[in-house]
Amino acid sequence: PLPSTPSKPTTKPSNHQTVKPSNPPGFERTFALQLHLDQANYSPGGLDGHWGTKSRHALTAWQLAHHLPPTGNPTDPTLPAALTATNNLFATHTVTPADHAALTAPAPGWREKSKRDRLGCTTLSELLSERYHLYEATLRHLNPDAPSWPNPPPGTILTVPAGIPSPPSQKTRLPPLSRLEIRLADHTLRAYAKDGTLAAQFPCSIAADKAKRPVDRTLHVRVWAENPEYTFDPALYADDPAAAAIGKRLRIPPGPNNPVGLAWIGLDLPGYGIHGTPSPEDITKTESHGCFRLTNWDALRLVHAVHKDLPVKILP
Repeated sequence: PLPSTPSKPTTKPSNHQTVKPSNPPGFERTFALQLHLDQANYSPGGLDGHWGTKSRHALTAWQLAHHLPPTGNPTDPTLPAALTATNNLFATHTVTPADHAALTAPAPGWREKSKRDRLGCTTLSELLSERYHLYEATLRHLNPDAPSWPNPPPGTILTVPAGIPSPPSQKTRLPPLSRLEIRLADHTLRAYAKDGTLAAQFPCSIAADKAKRPVDRTLHVRVWAENPEYTFDPALYADDPAAAAIGKRLRIPPGPNNPVGLAWIGLDLPGYGIHGTPSPEDITKTESHGCFRLTNWDALRLVHAVHKDLPVKILP
C-alpha cells in the first residue's frame, strides 16, 4: 500500500513552509533516497517511497558514478548519510487559479486531439504529479484529505516533495555528453559525460516487439525538440481498427499529453527516437512501437544535453 498522512490540507494562505507528514516506517528513508537520486539525475522514475527495480537501477548507477560497489542496496553501509537524509523532504504547494487555467479538456480520439491547440494536463492531480516527479497515486496518498480530487480548488495546500526544480534548471543540467547507452535488459538509458563518467541514468520503455529493437547497433542523434508536435500516421496503428480507419495523417499539437510527451530526440534510424510520454506510470513496460520512452521530466533533462551526431549505443 502507498503511504498516507493524517495532515489535513487547508485553504489558508501558505508561505510554502517545510512540512513532515506521518508515514509508515521505512517510507521516509526510501523517499529520501529516491528524491536525492532524482536530484542528481539518476532517476528512479516517479517518486513513491517504495523500493523497486527502477530505484535499484538508479542507485546502482549512482554508485558506479561515485566509484562504490554497485549493489543497488538501499541499506548499503557505504552510502553517505546525505543520500538518505530525511530532513526537509517535503514542502507545500498552494493550488492557484493559474494551475486550474493551465488545464485542458480531455481529447478521447485522434481526430479530437488534432483539433486542439495544445494537449495539456487534464486534471490538477496530473499537472502537479508531472511538476513534482510523482505518480498520481502518491500525490493523493500524501494528501488524503484534500478536497475534490482530482481537482482541489484554489487555495488548497498540498504536501509535495521539496527541492524539485522546474526544468531546464542549472541544478539538474547535464554536462556535455559523449554518448548515450540504452540497456534493453535493464530498461535504462545512461548518459556519459565527455570525460567518460556516468552523468545520468533514466528508466525507459522499449519496443514490445523484439524484432523492432535495434540490438547491438550504434545510432546517432539527428534532431531534437522541446514541446514537439506529432504526426499521426494510421499506417503505424494497424492493430487499432479505429485509428487505422482514419485513413490520413493528422497533426497532433504539443503538450504533456502529446504521444511523444514534452521532448523528442530523433535518431538516424527512420521512425526511431527518444521521447517523453503522457503515462509516466508505464515507463519500463515493453509497450512502444520501437522508440524509447522516458518520463516527461527525464526527457526534458536529456533534450537540453544532446547534440547532433551524439552516439546512442543499443545494448542487449
